[in-house]
Parts: sequence; structure tokens; C-alpha cells
Amino acid sequence: MCRSVLEKGLAEPDGQLGKTIVFCVNQNHATAITKIFNSIEPESAVTITSREPDASTIAKAFREGKRKERIAVSVDMLSTGYNCQNLLNVALFRPIFSPTDYIQIKGRGTRKFQFIHDGQSFEKTTFHILDYCGVATYFEDDYDYSEPLKLPMATTTTEQDGPLPTAPVTTHEGGTAPTDSPTTPEPGDIDKVIPIWTGTDIIISEANHIVGAEGEKVDVMTYRGMFEKELSDFAASSPDLQAAVLEEDDDTIEEILNEQFLYRPENYFSADKLMKAYGVPAPIAGFIYSVLGKKPLPTKREMSRDTASSLSSLYGLSYEQERWMETTTNLLIDDTEALGNFIEGDLVKVFQGPQFAHLGGIATLRNFRNRDIVFDSLRNSALVQQAVKARSA
Repeated sequence: MCRSVLEKGLAEPDGQLGKTIVFCVNQNHATAITKIFNSIEPESAVTITSREPDASTIAKAFREGKRKERIAVSVDMLSTGYNCQNLLNVALFRPIFSPTDYIQIKGRGTRKFQFIHDGQSFEKTTFHILDYCGVATYFEDDYDYSEPLKLPMATTTTEQDGPLPTAPVTTHEGGTAPTDSPTTPEPGDIDKVIPIWTGTDIIISEANHIVGAEGEKVDVMTYRGMFEKELSDFAASSPDLQAAVLEEDDDTIEEILNEQFLYRPENYFSADKLMKAYGVPAPIAGFIYSVLGKKPLPTKREMSRDTASSLSSLYGLSYEQERWMETTTNLLIDDTEALGNFIEGDLVKVFQGPQFAHLGGIATLRNFRNRDIVFDSLRNSALVQQAVKARSA
């Protein structure tokens, strides 16, 4: 695995291995990995963990290029708040089970940087995640970020419980990571034995997977995390915004954000990008209320129901017609093709879908009085207009 990092790691324009952080299971693992790197290529790696003397000084010198080593071997110390802009490689020698931890670790490589070599400037446009434990595959492709978190059940451990069972970790581009993670002794844990991997890590397969800035779940979550943090910081320094949120003054909220917070070049937060990131065509005030804890962000189904109910009250729709409008609205905010057809007035393509069969199918539209006026109102509704913006984001 260490040889793989040295061979596969992204290089700087001058040809030498780009700065690399290797994340290990614990202190003993990090120390062992550093020794292996240095046995292969002397002075290539340094251990930077909270248990190392002068770790902060070493981390700063590594970041500023004042050390010979190109590889920093760590556990958790460098996973957050470490801004090494010319970092080109993040290597995962351990499994990660928290999406937040993965997003933070991945974020170490996303900083922009300009390399200067032979009088030329080279922009950092990518970085490598060298994943040996199947972490990236899980969080990029398999993990469901929309599923509500399940709270753990309260459990108790007795002396008779013995050691917890362990299972090998399925590898992605490497072998099983060590499982000798230290634990803080608890009463009744005296007889527990920390399992230690004694086998040999072998790379059994290799695969390249390009993760871009658009469409991947974890990048959406990163964008949301940045928005929530920066909005909270901004709100803490803006009494006017706090007052508007307290009074639920949507117009003032939008005015303040447009003038002082949105559309900045650093992260370019905007209503359409937020709708895409959160998957809900809500107005900007809705996101603000949610992040600041005023009220939860409405779901798409709740917004559809409210829109249909408003149209029903406005035009005196029957129960069946209101159900038709709610089904239509659900379709429009879920299916961009149907949304486009509806905006263009191609209702046949919209209403021939199976979701309308239980409502009588398209033939029932003949009995829908004032349907053209009602559909025009739906086209001009805030929900559909927000969905159109989200589609074009």
C-alpha cells in the first residue's frame, strides 16, 4: 500500500510526489506506516499526530514546505482545519464510517493553488484520493444522504459480555486496514482484548473513479455544509437578519441576503444552487429558517400539497380535481422532462404517465372545468417557478 502511494500519487509540475496525507487507524499504525515509507524512500514521511511532540509545529512546517518529507502520516489531527493548499493526495489506510468525517477528510484536497515551475504557472485542477478500504465507493455511490439518521439504542455492557465481535473490512483498492483502535477502559472491560490485524495487506485490484464538482452526493453535502456554516456565521454578525428571521419577514430576508451574502465569488451561494443541493424547490427564506432553526425545511410533498390546496381554494376545485393537481405538482418537481413539457403546454406528454391512471387517465380532463386557467396558475406558482430555476442551475 505504501509503494502504491509512492507510485500512484499525483506529482507536482517538477515531477516529485505532491504533498500527501495518509490517514491511519491509530498512533501505532501511523508510526508503523511512517517507518515503512521511510524504509522504501528515506526521509519521505513524517508522523503528525496529537501524541507526537511539537506536532503543531511539524504540521505548520510541512504545510509551508519547510520540511523534506512529502508525506504526512496522521490519524485525526489533520482531518479538519488544516489548510495545506498544495496538497495533491489523500490516502485512506483506514475505514471511515461517518459521512461528516469523510467530507472533512476529502476537503483537505479541495483547496485551490498555483504551482510555479521554471517560470511557468500551473493551476491545481484536481487531487487524488488513494482509497484502500472502500471508503470513497461507499460514500460517493452507496450512502443515502437523504435517509434520516437513526438514533442508537441505549445499551449496557457487563463484564460477562466479553470482547465485541469484529469482522474484516471489504477493500476497494487494497487490503484490510488494521483494527487495533485504542479504547478508553470502562468498568467491566478489564478482560477485553483489542483485536490486532496480523495478516498482510495486499492490493487485489485497482480502479480509477473520477469525481467531479457536479452531481455527486458528497459534493452536494460539502456545498450544504459550507452554506450552513457560513450562513450561521453571517447571521451571528447581522442583527437585521436575526430580526427579519424572528418576524418571518421573507422579503427583508431575501433583500439582506442578496445585498450581503449571496452570489459571492468564494462559494457562490444562490437560490437555484441551494434548491439543487437540498433537492427542494423552496424559496430562499425557507433555507434560512431551516439552517437557523426557526422552522424545518418543507418537503417536496408538503409543498405540493400546499400548492394544490391553494389552487383548490382559489378556483373551487372538487376533491378529485385537487388530487389531480397535487399529483401533477408532485410530478413536475420530480421529473425535469415533465416540467419542461408542462411549461411548453404539451399536456398530453405530461398526463399520459401511470401516476394519473388511478385518477381516470387523461380522458378525465374533459370534465375539468377551467383547466387551462388552473394550469396557467400552476405554471406561474412560486413552487413551479422555483423548480424551473432549479432545473436550469
